Amino acid sequence: MHPTKGKFAIFPVVFGSILVLAPLRGDGPDERDGRMVDLNVVAVDSHGQPVTDLTRDEFRVTDSGKPQSIAFFHHRDSGLAQAPPLGPNEFSNRGRANIPRATLILFDLLNERFDTRGTAANQLVHDLASLENPDFVYLYLLTVDGRLYPVHGLPGPEGGAEPPGSIPWIRQIKPLLNDALRAVLQTRPVDIDVAVRVQLTFQALDAVASGLSRVPGHKSIVWVTDGVPIELGPRRSDTGDWVDFTPLLRRMSEAFDRAGVAVYPVRQVMMGSPDNVDGANHDGMSSIATLELFAGMTGGRPDAGKDIGAAVRQALTDMRTSYQIGYYPASKNWDDRFHKLRITCTRKGVRIQTKTGYYAWQEPPGVKSQQAIDAAASTGFDAAEIGLRATLSRGPNGGSPMRIGAQIDAHDVVLVHDQNGYNGQLRLSIVGYTQAGPVQRGSLIPLDLHLDAQTRDRALQQGIHFVQDVKFGDDVKALRLIVFDKESDAIGSVTMPVPEAGKPNR
Repeated sequence: MHPTKGKFAIFPVVFGSILVLAPLRGDGPDERDGRMVDLNVVAVDSHGQPVTDLTRDEFRVTDSGKPQSIAFFHHRDSGLAQAPPLGPNEFSNRGRANIPRATLILFDLLNERFDTRGTAANQLVHDLASLENPDFVYLYLLTVDGRLYPVHGLPGPEGGAEPPGSIPWIRQIKPLLNDALRAVLQTRPVDIDVAVRVQLTFQALDAVASGLSRVPGHKSIVWVTDGVPIELGPRRSDTGDWVDFTPLLRRMSEAFDRAGVAVYPVRQVMMGSPDNVDGANHDGMSSIATLELFAGMTGGRPDAGKDIGAAVRQALTDMRTSYQIGYYPASKNWDDRFHKLRITCTRKGVRIQTKTGYYAWQEPPGVKSQQAIDAAASTGFDAAEIGLRATLSRGPNGGSPMRIGAQIDAHDVVLVHDQNGYNGQLRLSIVGYTQAGPVQRGSLIPLDLHLDAQTRDRALQQGIHFVQDVKFGDDVKALRLIVFDKESDAIGSVTMPVPEAGKPNR
């Protein structure tokens, strides 16, 4: 696919009262100095209920002990947006076929003791059956040999969305879970030692985060488990030395952070179990510390006991309403080291939940954008975090090139205010699909926004309009426009069938 050749410069063109952004030949825009750290922050009162009326001035952010200036602040409610009325040959990513968020329950048989599996399974059946709305809730088993088994899987090769009018899957949870347990449950192999079990667990969690990275928006994992150790003493490691899993766990939490996944552990370990020690003995287990560190590093709630239903409901609530806070650390802060975060609120009685730190990785420009777009291109559904409406039409004679016209919802885009106006950084890609999948992809299109107050207000009312001419092979059956926000890591995509050759769109 060839949108146009050469580099791009983006400038606003106004037709009537609509802002249109068109890529033209010229020098590419420079990267903005600094990179934003984007935080998803949940605020609750003393009763654990969301606080939804906080302002920017009530938050304080410190990075490695140094106060930071908040550059972007937004209260977001991630309820499923209604699909807008569409015109002829117009498509939208705001519909029930797409997934705006996901809560994945991981029932960890690998690390569950035999005497807690039955209790946890019964509680799962009871708590899931009582959920009022099972939309975007999924259930997997972590088997005793380290595999992931979908009971109700994410849409894609391993699962699918429920057809309209079907019985919600949680109304059939008991037979579904019983069948799954019969299919996978067996006695834990006697030759699987603690170190191997930890490695299998981390590999499975990494696979879960990779799968969830295909879903836009905020995601959570409710991890029903007895936990795994954060360190092993000489008597339990295969080397005869102390083994500390903290560095590996922190690097894994970075992958979770990139995927937008928060972990909500539910510890099922029985009191007095060998896995429930405090790390003070020679085994050095401290599985509780592992769960608490995972929750803190990803922005989830710390272990709240054995109540699976409460953890699921809390995860769902936290995803529906939260605050988005962004700030720019000094360039020298991107030093490949771990940075501790502290976010507080000046209003009394408000408790803040967010990640407790991040790795300030140095990375080449454009890497994160390309990774996000690659993930969006490989999914079987459109990303709906950034709202998009688009048309795809052939030329006057029904031939090539074709023209994509899109409207980007400016409410879903980070527009940072400074003395010169409002600035944003979007990256776009256009992907062509044949019957076999994605085969053609154009160059990454930089779309840097520099808007004055009047133009920003117009964009919020009418959207940001983008036009692009494209060429593609005759075997391409559909095109997907992907939009990635560099500041917030939000992404949206919309897929359009290719009109027949020789028949211009009307």
